[in-house]
Amino acid sequence: MTARILVVDGTATVRITFKVRLTALCHDVVALGSAAQLMRQLDLVRPDLIILGGGLPDGPAVDLCRRLAGDDRSGEIPVLMLVPPDQRLAALQAGATATLEPNVDDQMLMARIRTILREVELPPAALGMAEAPSGFDHARRPVIALVADHPGRALRWRQMLSDRMECRFEVHDPDQALAAATAGRTADLYLIAADIRGRGDGLRLLSELRSRPGSRDAGFVIAIAPDRVDMASIALDLGAGDVMPDSFATAPAAQAAAMSLQLLLSRKTRSDQRRAEMDRQMRLAMIDPLTGLYNRRHALPHLAQIARQAVAEGRDFAVLVVDLDHFKAVNDRYGHSAGDAVLSEMARRLRETIGAQGMVARMGGEEFLCVLDDCPPGRACPVAEALRRAVQDRPVTLPRLSGGGAIRVTASVGLACADPSEPGAPDQLGRLVMERADQALLAAKAAGRNRVVCAHGQHAA
Repeated sequence: MTARILVVDGTATVRITFKVRLTALCHDVVALGSAAQLMRQLDLVRPDLIILGGGLPDGPAVDLCRRLAGDDRSGEIPVLMLVPPDQRLAALQAGATATLEPNVDDQMLMARIRTILREVELPPAALGMAEAPSGFDHARRPVIALVADHPGRALRWRQMLSDRMECRFEVHDPDQALAAATAGRTADLYLIAADIRGRGDGLRLLSELRSRPGSRDAGFVIAIAPDRVDMASIALDLGAGDVMPDSFATAPAAQAAAMSLQLLLSRKTRSDQRRAEMDRQMRLAMIDPLTGLYNRRHALPHLAQIARQAVAEGRDFAVLVVDLDHFKAVNDRYGHSAGDAVLSEMARRLRETIGAQGMVARMGGEEFLCVLDDCPPGRACPVAEALRRAVQDRPVTLPRLSGGGAIRVTASVGLACADPSEPGAPDQLGRLVMERADQALLAAKAAGRNRVVCAHGQHAA
């Protein structure tokens, strides 16, 4: 993706070099030489990434990073700091998203930038999501799966990290990690050695876990031996959120590793929240809140899709339009709470009758749409009659607010069956069949209601 990147470094040659390297990849790059210039730039534009080097004339880079993390304008902007290994912990503690050594090669630089930009997501407000995300269980301890080249290294990882992180650590071999993910026992984060039983098989395990539905949304960190640093950029491009040395030889190194893992867990939590909120909003956009059925916005495109598949595969489908008879009288006599109870109960009965053989949607008011996929006319007519009977045969209990008691409700049903061989555009077939079902519904009402009328004939209940 093309991104707007601010490069901040006190050395002109460093700024120019980074600008050339990033501009070559079609990024929009602005090079700045001081903290003051950066803060003025943030008043003008919001970048996707800040690359922060050293040698600034107005203070240490780590102080600027800490200032960015606490500023409302920049708190959510990822910061990539260019620091030597012994300053990595300080950079992470100051709020850096990730670090690289100042003399990083092009391959690793680009891979790290791609990884950071891949994780940058629009905040809920930018997606039109006005409500706050639902709550999450922050009391649960995250699970980190450790997959090393031998059990002793994994146990050392656990020993070094468990004193620094409130997490549950599980030691697995590759087969155990895959089996647990398949069984639904997915870790929140996987720390995997790049080389386990053979060279590079940790990367294959990473790819396998990321391809499985249960574990694809976990966080991944690849631990790399000192003589295998060439694998770091490959790991990032395969989907790892971070890479780190496979040995935590000192307390600062272990603390830096713990900081990296904790940052990745935090990013995963935010990503999970955004994904859950997007799923909730998509569901609200498709579902009628009263009945729990699909709404018109979802039903019509779904009908068009069924029609296209029917034409492509040469199979029949049927459309039923169901309208509750004299529903306005229910509202007028018993109140809207009674009307809502009737609609909810009718939706449940229609869904129960159709089952897995088709789709049921509320199109508005007291009108429902049922679509039966792969359904010839000989099977559609009995289903339509079963729907009518499901509405009629049992009274609906009314809420106490409307006076209690129970009333009987009837429905008129219009049925039309599609012939995929008939001429016309496949995209129009669903709409044409629905129009015929609407006409059949009008005929059922004109004939006295509480009956099924097929578009090719008439059947009175």
